[in-house]
Amino acid sequence: MKDAAIYIPACDWDSTASLPQSLPNWQYAKRLVLVNDTTHERRGEPVEADVDIHAGHITDLGREVRVARLDSATGPLEVVPSQVHLIDREDELLRCRLFFLADVPAGGSATYLLLYGNPEAPEPHYDTDLKVSGEGYALEVENEHYRAVLGKMNGNWKDHYSKRGPAELANRHGHGVEGTIHWGPDWSDERVGRYRLTNWDGPPLFDYDVIRGPVCVRIRRWGHPILSIGPQVGRPHKVMATVIYSFWAGQPYVIMESKLEVLENVRFRDCRNDEFVIGEQLPERAWMGSEGEIGLGARGWQREDPRWVTHFNRETGEGFGSIHLEFENTNPSWPQPAHAGFSHTGTWVRYPVQHAAMRAGEHVYEKNAYVLHRYEEGGEHCGLADLVGHQQRLLNPITQGEASPVPRPINLDNVMDALRATNEFELYVQGSPWGQRQLSFVDIGIVQEVVIERSDIRVDIVMPYAGRETWFNWFADGIEEQLRARLSDVGKVEVRLVREPKWTPQCLSDRACRVIGPGEE
Repeated sequence: MKDAAIYIPACDWDSTASLPQSLPNWQYAKRLVLVNDTTHERRGEPVEADVDIHAGHITDLGREVRVARLDSATGPLEVVPSQVHLIDREDELLRCRLFFLADVPAGGSATYLLLYGNPEAPEPHYDTDLKVSGEGYALEVENEHYRAVLGKMNGNWKDHYSKRGPAELANRHGHGVEGTIHWGPDWSDERVGRYRLTNWDGPPLFDYDVIRGPVCVRIRRWGHPILSIGPQVGRPHKVMATVIYSFWAGQPYVIMESKLEVLENVRFRDCRNDEFVIGEQLPERAWMGSEGEIGLGARGWQREDPRWVTHFNRETGEGFGSIHLEFENTNPSWPQPAHAGFSHTGTWVRYPVQHAAMRAGEHVYEKNAYVLHRYEEGGEHCGLADLVGHQQRLLNPITQGEASPVPRPINLDNVMDALRATNEFELYVQGSPWGQRQLSFVDIGIVQEVVIERSDIRVDIVMPYAGRETWFNWFADGIEEQLRARLSDVGKVEVRLVREPKWTPQCLSDRACRVIGPGEE
């Protein structure tokens, strides 16, 4: 699972006693400011966030967590539908993925509170339009816009039924063990043939996990695509495929991510993704090119990726399109797809690579939104304004704003949280030295001792090696800055350099080990 763009670290929390609202049952709150820089008002907008919570602050993650919209600094709270799932536990912290629906005005912001620390909280129940049935990966998912069916054998997206009109997107034939509208991703070598995940006939050919809740249903499957005569022949072990479907409450789109990871050097004849075969009920075709131009009819592209492609029906006004959100090919010869475009009626496909030597560690990744949309004859954007509107919203999501910390009383736990807000900027996380996920002085294990005497605080730190001692004053300044910003009525701050016990890699936190990665054995 990729990191969410929004992140709330463990050290960012407030006591509910410090808030103007009366919240007698919940002890803790995390504030999240959401910013909408676009001209589109966001109503029921899906929000996905990574949240770290101190394990000692919560008894039952799924039962206790609530998300509430703060109408004003002192105004009432409105609880909104949400769901939370545990990713992992490390360093006495719970790493969680939070999903909820947000309202943010155009060109404005909104503040939400994540409430927790209530052992007596009842199990939450939210009435949304997102419904799911079935077991395992073979699910049917529906909301007010559609009903989607996933294959019982391979788990690929099989059928899609619009609730806006008569269109039934179904494919009763095609490659693989059962007809599906989503065919990819797959790859072929220049010796044998095509390796498809649509050839899967169930576990153990692939693994899967499922997230189910009132806001989001997400199915992830991963395994080696195989030849049509089974997994025992050929070279399926050289490539791993992962496909993720995300279904959201209230939205007419489904988000699909796929990734082909090369595990051993192999030569691709080609590979394919964003391949859909939806039948002939939407006979017209339209597209947006790489420069933003909109065209009608069939089209192909060489070394270029269209921004979206769609099929629609002029008579019924129904459409189903693929909005391209992200594309990445780490093979240096193919930064853009080899070619993409429409095939026969009801089909589009992208070929990221053709006739290329793929090295171990390279990958091809895509993220697309498949949206049911309206077509209006004579309307803006060639009648496809609804599709363009979804594209603009999806490519310009609401973002995380700054939430200044509320100073907390001086005690050891709060001092350690202040130290967790420091930043070892030399260790880039996700390519940036200043992001919220940056490793702290606590993570890198240089904090040896903390001593508190009334309002005075002493922190002893050890440098990882002698050369780093030249940066001691910078470390000391960062520590004092965070202590004074996050704690109330701080007196004298003393930061001391100590040399015993010596620092070793075993001093790294679990989080730091995960982020930095293992060293050589």
